Amino acid sequence: MTIIDPLTYLKNVLARDFEAKTHAHRKPQEDHHSIVVTISRDYGALGEDIAQRLSQSLGIPVYDKEILDMVAQSAKTDKFHFETHDEQSSAGLSAYLYGLVSGNPATLHDYRKHLCQVVTELARKNCIIIGRGAHLILAGKPIFRVRVVGSKVVCAQRIAEEFDIPLMQAEHKVFEINNKRHKAVIDLYNDRIEHCSLELAKNFDLVVNTDHIPAEGATGVILLAMREAGLFKEIPLCKP
Repeated sequence: MTIIDPLTYLKNVLARDFEAKTHAHRKPQEDHHSIVVTISRDYGALGEDIAQRLSQSLGIPVYDKEILDMVAQSAKTDKFHFETHDEQSSAGLSAYLYGLVSGNPATLHDYRKHLCQVVTELARKNCIIIGRGAHLILAGKPIFRVRVVGSKVVCAQRIAEEFDIPLMQAEHKVFEINNKRHKAVIDLYNDRIEHCSLELAKNFDLVVNTDHIPAEGATGVILLAMREAGLFKEIPLCKP
């Protein structure tokens, strides 16, 4: 059996695309649907970095923290009322305490309703959506769902270096934030989707472990996988 070197295969694909692009005067491809990528990520696994690199390569925007603002605008309320349900917020007040403080309690149902509306609207155009179970909201649609993972030790080493904190503190932070992200997805979708765990690989089109793969390399792998999935014909060259 002939074993094809993955790097050689990727180079051949890029060379074929480059040759086709330079020797054929074609009209721009008319897409019948938007290019939408959802990225679910472990804390410290380089998910945000990969999202930005994909954004540069594909020329499409990334939505992350802005989503909470959009959800609040959709609900015509202050984002403060939804922060307890959002995966990016700190584990602080309970929904009950939010209600006591603000006099306007926002239920999990309210948050999910407006989150689904915002994500569905974003997906009408080319974009990259980070977190919040967007891969579940858009299930069944022609999108590409990526999960970026890493071991607790490797992710903690990155966080310790980034924030200049002790490794033990970084490990605790990685464990705490990953648990919160998992819980946020379970709380939001388990009454509608039987298997919604972030650990379930079949909910994604591609799972990338970045323990030994840098963000640039992971981005190339994702672009190749997207091409093979038929999202576009030519692989965009990653910008440095």
